[in-house]
Amino acid sequence: MIANKHLFIAKLLACAASATASVGCGAAGASGRPTEFVGDDLASLRVAETRVVNENVNPMVPVHLATEGSNITATFGLPGRRQVVTRLDPASLDLLSNEQTGRSEEPSAPSTGAARVELDGGRFLVCRTRDRADGGHEAVAQMWTASGSRLGAPTVISPPDADVFGAPRAATADGRHVLVTFPETSGGPFELRAVSLEDAERPVGSDRMAGK
Repeated sequence: MIANKHLFIAKLLACAASATASVGCGAAGASGRPTEFVGDDLASLRVAETRVVNENVNPMVPVHLATEGSNITATFGLPGRRQVVTRLDPASLDLLSNEQTGRSEEPSAPSTGAARVELDGGRFLVCRTRDRADGGHEAVAQMWTASGSRLGAPTVISPPDADVFGAPRAATADGRHVLVTFPETSGGPFELRAVSLEDAERPVGSDRMAGK
């Protein structure tokens, strides 16, 4: 069944690639797998933290992100139409709360559109899924200037052994740290992974200075 789903999403992503081409194509994880890309600096983008939020999600149920003060909530579905709302710190990915809240949305075709997030200073971040040479899919992020110029090359933000299902979702609460989520699998159940991306060009403490 998973193989059929992957064939279906591969066709959807192939169609989405041309649609997103005009915008540049859209801590250790709880699972214990290596996250060697944490701390990498690429262009003005820094992968600050990454973790598995849940180890058994339904990838056909849309993930929704919303800001809540300085934090971000992720709403997603589990097998059996169960819905979970998780609140995270977007910089550290600390799990602040996690509760089951009833029935999830109906399963649907996964989103294939790129997620765009506006950052302080006019820059913006685009996250999308792209095909790999081995037939799998990976999540990538691309920084852009306010004038629409690329900042470096697209950065892979998913683990090398994971196959990403559907398009990433992204949100920011402070204009500097972007929380990105996406379902992924390494051959077993689908996990929901969260990645914290940091705009490295914004000086540390600039938010405190602006408030003086």
